[in-house]
Amino acid sequence: MPIDYRYHIGSFVAIFVALLLGILIGIGIAPSPDEFKRQVADLKHQFREVEQAKVEDLRRLREENRNYDMLAKETVAALVTGRLAGKRAAVVLNHSFGNDSLPDRLRGILKQAGATVTSTTIITRDFITLPKEIRDEVAERLSLYPPPGVHFRTLIAQSVAEHLAQGRPELIRDLHTSGLLRSGADSDYTLKPDAVLFVGGMDAPGDAAPERIDLPMIRQLSGLDIRVVGCEGQDADVSCIPIYKAAGIPTVDNADTPAGRLSIVLALAGADGSFGVKDSADSFLPEVPPCTGR
Repeated sequence: MPIDYRYHIGSFVAIFVALLLGILIGIGIAPSPDEFKRQVADLKHQFREVEQAKVEDLRRLREENRNYDMLAKETVAALVTGRLAGKRAAVVLNHSFGNDSLPDRLRGILKQAGATVTSTTIITRDFITLPKEIRDEVAERLSLYPPPGVHFRTLIAQSVAEHLAQGRPELIRDLHTSGLLRSGADSDYTLKPDAVLFVGGMDAPGDAAPERIDLPMIRQLSGLDIRVVGCEGQDADVSCIPIYKAAGIPTVDNADTPAGRLSIVLALAGADGSFGVKDSADSFLPEVPPCTGR
């Protein structure tokens, strides 16, 4: 069958005409160079206006946040003043917090509430990992040998809690020398605390050993009629709150906020429950008793 070139030529002509019409229509509806420049300038102006509005909104929100933060701090200061008057409180950090200011802020709120902070005890990395050479040295020097079924860290933790509650500093000083504990500069272990605040919450699971150290300490202290509260910051990657709750003590999961610090003071003063913003919390805050007689 011979090829009909007229068909192909007609197709090419139709395609060419369609392209030509498209170009002509495009040229017809496209803005002139001056109009195009004006439209670009208008868009830039609108963008700058929106950007400036967003900057102003952000500035206003930051200012409002500063005002709310100041209000929260002033309100918490008024609500905690005198709540722990006459009480002695010890602080236990279940790992080193490095440059984190949380421990200092917690000690500050306890003092603001009228408590005497008797000691600050830090569980060190060597206590958490307990290398064999350190374990053997401590066991021999202090004659601490766990009975069958009891982990050595648990035995030390129970002993530390007992001596802390009884105002006996010798064992704690020995463990300080061995590198298992560190103490705040103003710690006085001869003073018997009425309450102990455990501060947990880790960046990684290996940063602390709450089941082996915190839990036996808490149970030992609770058995000696010491008021115990567990807390952590709201951004802790690994939470200790479930372990503290399992021990039956009050917990606060947002200790790095004004509301959390208020909850800690109220919990140390007698409020029971789990407070904060995480799923483990029963309520945001404990009930705040009236500030009578002050």
